[in-house]
Amino acid sequence: MSLSSFLPASLFYDLLATSLTGVNAMQPVYSPAGAIVDFTIEYLNPAGQRMLGLPERPGGTLLTRFTHAVTAGIFNYYRRVYTEGISEVYEVNYQADGLDNYFQLSARRSGNWLVVSFTDTANQNRSAVEEALRASQAREKAFRTEAEHQRNALRDFVEQAPVAVAVYRGPRYRVELANATTLAIWGRTLPDVLGRPVFEVMPEAATPEVVAIFDQVYSTGNPHTAHEQLTLIDRHGRPEPVYWNFVFQPEFDPDGSVSGIRSIGTEVTEQVLSRQQVQEFNQELEARVAERTRQLAETQTEALATAERRVQDREELYQVLEQTPAAIAITRGPDHRYIYINPTSEVLFAGRQLLGHTVAEALPEASELGLLALLDQVYETGETFFGTEQPLNFTSHTAAAPDQVRYFNFTYQAYRENGAVVGVSTFAYDVTEQVVARQRERESELQIRALVEGVPFPISVCVGPEFRIQLANEAMLTAWGKGPQVFGQRFADVLPELVPQGVTAQFQQVLTSGVPLHLRNQRLEVLIHGQPQTYYYNYSLGPLRDSRGQVYGILNTAADVTDLALAQQRLEGLTGELQESEARFRTMADAAPNMVWAVYPDSSIRYINRAFLDFVGLENEQQYIATGWKSYIPEDEFEHTQATLTQAIAQGKPYTLEHRMRRHDGEYRWLLAQGAPSYLQGGELYGYVGSAIDITELKQTNEQLRRTNADLDNFIYTASHDLKAPIANIEGLLSLLSEELPPAVAADEAIAPTLMLMLESVERFKRTISHLTEVSKLQKEYAPATVAVDLAAVVEGVRRDLQPLVKETAAQLVVAVEQVPWVQFSEKNLRSVVYNLLSNALKYRHPGRPAQVELRARVQPGYTVLEVQDNGLGIHPDQLPRLFTMFQRFHTHVEGTGIGLYMVKRMVENAGGHLEVKSQPGVGTTVGVYLPY
Repeated sequence: MSLSSFLPASLFYDLLATSLTGVNAMQPVYSPAGAIVDFTIEYLNPAGQRMLGLPERPGGTLLTRFTHAVTAGIFNYYRRVYTEGISEVYEVNYQADGLDNYFQLSARRSGNWLVVSFTDTANQNRSAVEEALRASQAREKAFRTEAEHQRNALRDFVEQAPVAVAVYRGPRYRVELANATTLAIWGRTLPDVLGRPVFEVMPEAATPEVVAIFDQVYSTGNPHTAHEQLTLIDRHGRPEPVYWNFVFQPEFDPDGSVSGIRSIGTEVTEQVLSRQQVQEFNQELEARVAERTRQLAETQTEALATAERRVQDREELYQVLEQTPAAIAITRGPDHRYIYINPTSEVLFAGRQLLGHTVAEALPEASELGLLALLDQVYETGETFFGTEQPLNFTSHTAAAPDQVRYFNFTYQAYRENGAVVGVSTFAYDVTEQVVARQRERESELQIRALVEGVPFPISVCVGPEFRIQLANEAMLTAWGKGPQVFGQRFADVLPELVPQGVTAQFQQVLTSGVPLHLRNQRLEVLIHGQPQTYYYNYSLGPLRDSRGQVYGILNTAADVTDLALAQQRLEGLTGELQESEARFRTMADAAPNMVWAVYPDSSIRYINRAFLDFVGLENEQQYIATGWKSYIPEDEFEHTQATLTQAIAQGKPYTLEHRMRRHDGEYRWLLAQGAPSYLQGGELYGYVGSAIDITELKQTNEQLRRTNADLDNFIYTASHDLKAPIANIEGLLSLLSEELPPAVAADEAIAPTLMLMLESVERFKRTISHLTEVSKLQKEYAPATVAVDLAAVVEGVRRDLQPLVKETAAQLVVAVEQVPWVQFSEKNLRSVVYNLLSNALKYRHPGRPAQVELRARVQPGYTVLEVQDNGLGIHPDQLPRLFTMFQRFHTHVEGTGIGLYMVKRMVENAGGHLEVKSQPGVGTTVGVYLPY
């Protein structure tokens, strides 16, 4: 006696409702080739709804709802249970798609259904290993977030810095970072330089001297400081000499090898060119004076000749002064009346009348600036006065020379006649650019200090042999447990507990050698408010150099990695379990009938199972590792096969590949290989694990089916083509018969209906032949060309074509497609899809109520969705699987061939989409068309 004979049906539903275990009912989704590619989720009991956060009838499919089901092995487990009829338990730790639990799954096939019972650990006590794993994952995530925040803060700091900052990576010095100041000096944009070798970006700068500096830092790991280094750079359409003050610091990998170069510098081109100009002028002036002195010494024979030469010398000296870029003026007498000014002075005092006027008359503000008193002092004492970077603000009398403060180095020097002071000569150099540049450097230093204060990770600067604290941002002071009163104090006095731990010795090593020191996971005991506390730090000690290249201090940057270090220590305790897990994996894999393999992250062989060894005819995996799989793959296929595996590892994604491989008997067999990444508990890639099955016979069968389908397509096309002529002949004969019959006979009550039925049969036959022709075209048109189609225009065209049917049925047609103005599809096929769905909704209307049809469009992730909903006859659930088959009709009272919906399905699937149907007899039907975008 069966259970159903004495248990009520309601008991089954009550059991599902009260079960503490989740229950899921699904049906397979097949590809055109007949393979299971997904499962539709049809039902969830209350416990399953709670665990998965989905409604009772969630709709959709397994792989659209749970995108990581393939990599977690769940999809393969379901497919194996359904196809092989086995019943086994599957355990999985699922941490994706909003879920984060260990699940136990038990599946079983029931007819065309797959029933799954599952539980999670949300309401159970977790093991110590699971708790440790989750705590470690949470700490690692928090650390990564903090590290990313620190990287962003540092990136902002570098980008805003008024000095030029750049980072070059690898032996070709590819530009990894260049801030705005650097790009402005280079005359390039960031897309022009990012990721490219710097000497490819600026080939003109690749002089032997500059290249040697890069090579020296990269090869030796020693920093380099350059003062006024000359570099040629193409900017503003021409090569320009650029002078730099910069420091090159090497960057190191964790193993201590140099991975790149970090540079910080400023452009000093204007200062260098100005100084060179002054130096050239001084050298020229000194040469002229020396030559003139020599000539005067040789020609002091006659007073007249001497006087003439003095006049000539004065004229020549004036010519020199006329060409001098410095401002030169000569005043005479105690009232300091101007008797000479050179052109540079005229430009400086544009709009002023100086010659013939006293300084007080020409420059009344000179008294307030103290210059008149200085002139009096030099005139009275005869002693030369030297002014350095004197700020002067003369009000200009012309609009072309705006008022501004300028800085000068100048000399007031008395000149004599017969030993008595008769006047004062003024010689002044404009040094405004140098002063402003230095002021900007000071401002930059202050800005850098402000930026450092805002950086979230600890930074400090200690200077001198005693390592006195010059700078420490708030993050560093917090790490020390100190306040700003530590500035100026010795590091050893502020943190004496770090001296025996070797920190000051590390400072001394960097100060002495000038080589940076990078330390990882350093355990430090620090006294915070008198209480000892243990921290772990990654920190770097970098030398600070002055303009002469001498190391004068230490830059310390640090990151607190205490949580990560403690998590790593706990994870080390799980290593033994990992090894035990790998041993269990090998045992299970050797018992598996299919070929199983595992590779390291570099794609080299880690393991192959017994089935794999038997396939290639080897005794142990060491023999296979020694040769690799290249010996077994056809030579013309190996490169593609290897590249597929390498690319999947690089992207961290699963992959599926069909390839040939030589069996032990020498025959090349087709294998279906699938691989997926395997991760350690800390998230590090452990390698790739995969399996392969022999699909040679399956491919041969598929090829035979393909040829058979092609033959069928050709038959359909030929048959439909060859039937057109005889049908046309029959139609013509019937028309001729109708015309030739006497009117009385043609109107006979037996003859007339018969002729009408014959003509209608001919018309149906013609429509069937036309549809068969369209079907044949669709079979061959697997991936038709698509364009952006105006959906509203297509719907309006179909509505006009169906207007007679709409009027006949008195139907209410509602169109709501405003959210989707364009659809990527074949325009002809889109019109056919809309026409068939709307016409069916109108033809299969319910006789007991007015027809209501609604066409909607929306966009969801991955798809553009068209929905046609009606209130018509509806379809029984048992009929839905056969709805889209050829020549299938469920309501014979409506004329049709049963091909339209089949064509709709093929058009949509050929474009990579799918259809979903919801229907209830007597209520209506909703057809959803899902088109990928």
